[in-house]
Amino acid sequence: MLLEAKFTNIGEWKAILQAIGDIVEEAMFICNQDGITFRGVDPAHVALLDITFPKSSFTLFDCHATFFGISVSDFKNILSSASNDDEVGLIIDSPHKMRISINGNLQMKYDLNLIERSEVTTQIPKIEATSKISLSPDILAKIMANIERVSENVTISSIPEKIQFSGSGNTGKAEVDLEKNNTELSLLEVTKDSSSVYSLEFMAKIIRNIGKASKNVNMEYGTETPMHMLFEMPSMTKVEYFLAPRIEN
Repeated sequence: MLLEAKFTNIGEWKAILQAIGDIVEEAMFICNQDGITFRGVDPAHVALLDITFPKSSFTLFDCHATFFGISVSDFKNILSSASNDDEVGLIIDSPHKMRISINGNLQMKYDLNLIERSEVTTQIPKIEATSKISLSPDILAKIMANIERVSENVTISSIPEKIQFSGSGNTGKAEVDLEKNNTELSLLEVTKDSSSVYSLEFMAKIIRNIGKASKNVNMEYGTETPMHMLFEMPSMTKVEYFLAPRIEN
């Protein structure tokens, strides 16, 4: 047996698979005694997603070191059969197939063909962060939606007293300010005034997908540096997202 695992944090898995599917069509996972991990980058090398499902996030976990690939859309399609009250089981006992069981009011079983292994080494970018902020995912999603009304990009600027999200386009300009004493802002730590521009196509999508299953979003960045986002998940699953800045000429 290469892998036998069961989990009940189904909402998290659905949200994470949606996020993975936004950057790659086929996902390669590494499995060992500590848990299951995924790291992938989109074809344009703009966004990097780093996921760890720790052993503690499973109700049952037994794994020998292995590496397996799946079609993200196929796995998402199967998992869509599960409700949040169900338990999902994963079994891999050959390199070619994963057996999936969904146990609740209905007992469902699926076989999912695995994809031939392909290894890609992706390094985590180093960020010299001069600003750190922490927000609820609901507020962050609302801010992104407001900026999206007029712009394809979001400029995030922070000073010790406040953080500003802004964007502009053909229809006009939008700004959202959060003062340091705003109750929605659980952390604003600025060692140096910071400002960077990021693609809303990537940023808003990850916030909507992962945010709906997370408790809090921690962000750190500097001037014209990648954005590092850490999503706090109820099950202690680690979700980290790195987004390259747009450098204005």
